[in-house]
Amino acid sequence: MKSRPFIILFWVLLLVPAVIISVVAFKLLLHEQERINRSTIISLTERAETLARNIHITVKEVEESLSRALIDIEPDKLKSTLLFWEETNPLIRNVFIWEKKSLLKYPAKGMASTLEERQFVSRFDSFFTGERAFAVNIQTEEIEQPSQYQSSKGSLYDLARGKTAMSTEIQGIQEQDLNSGKIVFTQQSGWIPWFAQDQLFILGWVKKIRNGPVYGIELELVSLLSRLVVDLPQIEGQGLSFAILDSRKQIVHLSGGIEIEDTHACDISTPLSVLLPHWQVCIFFDRENYAPGKGFLYVSMLLLFIFMAAIISGGLLITSQTRKHMKDAMQKTSFVSSVSHELKTPLTSIRMYSELMLDGRSVSKEKTKHYLEVMVAQSQRLTRLINNILDFGKLEQGKKTYNKGEVNLRNLLIRIIDAHSIRIKKAGFKINTNISKEAYKVISDSDAIEQVILNLIDNALKYAKSGKFIAFALEDDFKNYILLKISDHGPGILRKHQKAIFEKFYRIDNSLTSTFPGSGLGLSIARQILRDLGGDLYFEPTSEGGSCFIARIPKQDASK
Repeated sequence: MKSRPFIILFWVLLLVPAVIISVVAFKLLLHEQERINRSTIISLTERAETLARNIHITVKEVEESLSRALIDIEPDKLKSTLLFWEETNPLIRNVFIWEKKSLLKYPAKGMASTLEERQFVSRFDSFFTGERAFAVNIQTEEIEQPSQYQSSKGSLYDLARGKTAMSTEIQGIQEQDLNSGKIVFTQQSGWIPWFAQDQLFILGWVKKIRNGPVYGIELELVSLLSRLVVDLPQIEGQGLSFAILDSRKQIVHLSGGIEIEDTHACDISTPLSVLLPHWQVCIFFDRENYAPGKGFLYVSMLLLFIFMAAIISGGLLITSQTRKHMKDAMQKTSFVSSVSHELKTPLTSIRMYSELMLDGRSVSKEKTKHYLEVMVAQSQRLTRLINNILDFGKLEQGKKTYNKGEVNLRNLLIRIIDAHSIRIKKAGFKINTNISKEAYKVISDSDAIEQVILNLIDNALKYAKSGKFIAFALEDDFKNYILLKISDHGPGILRKHQKAIFEKFYRIDNSLTSTFPGSGLGLSIARQILRDLGGDLYFEPTSEGGSCFIARIPKQDASK
């Protein structure tokens, strides 16, 4: 087929750019997905760092507030004030007073103290025995605090300051030598993060006088964090969780939509604060459920798939239409050749017998009659062929008109059979009729119905020459139609051709050397005429192996 190379070239020119574009688009989408994933990781990391920074600021300011409150305690009310704080302030777990000479002044050692106090003394025994010195606080970098934590921090600061906190800053109280005026002692304070049994404890201490006592408090971390995490941002989404882990990798606070089974499997982690050593903020996310870029990727891939589907569908449609048009063009070319041949044959016969009669030779009356019969038959054949061609053009353009009226199908069919009986018998067929005396009246166009019947008769004469008869029957379906059946005892039609025989230009043998002449329009025109009149034409094989064409003609005007 000559069109195949052009179709292959068309698909190459269509698919190669489309595939290149799709591959490039796919790689760009994957790159964009990776970029979104990296941005997500950076965003979550910054979020964890912000959370850690806010907690650090809060803890630091709470410690500073508690230091101020400790410094403001009057020396003669030191023990009573610390005991009062221990009982009333939830941020304070234990208090102590330590003098270098008498060592631990409060709480008392031994069974005179409670279990909690004995555990407290045991935890910080190295400081209370003088083995370790109370170190001065190390200053840390000041960080601007966000406003979103003012609520929790304000209440924590109130607890830290207590009723005795009078100043807003730690004032450096210094002792001077009255003779020389030199500074000999500077007030000291500090906070000591201390680990006992892998658990963090924080001790705050103050020393106001050079030879005075060291006193302070142990911070209650649980109470501090329980009040702090109230205002921490809640994490939305099923695939993401924020957790604060202590030094033992245990969860202190959890916010999010997934349960944590293994705290060591942290996706993103950042240290919480130097004031809380070995504590960290961890982010856990389920990569299947938490994927901000997946929606974008899915939509983009869907659009890419639609793009490719549209290109392929368009290519298939264009290919189909091209093949159809080329098939139509080939059929029309064959049709023109066939019609030329069909027109030439009757014209040649008419001309030949006309020339014989004009030659002046004496011929018998029987030959003259035969010549005239041939000329009439070929003229009728030529007329039918021309009418089919003209009707085909009108039907294609939708310009064929019908003159409808009451038609007696019985009378019309008998008249057509009588008019063409000689032609049918000369072709070697017997005529069988199954027509009752009923009128079979319909509202239709008698000329159009006659053309349909003649096309069916011509079709039987061409293709059923091996048959013995042509049968005509009229039946009432007792609904809305009259059924006109024209059948033969010929070779029939193969199943593969049965649906295609009603297509225009279609012929089972479409070659110029075909045994059966024709244009391939008869059945197509017959079906189109009946459908225009509200009926239809279809094919059924007979039990003897021949063909039966059934024309369904509406009793009333179905086009109204």
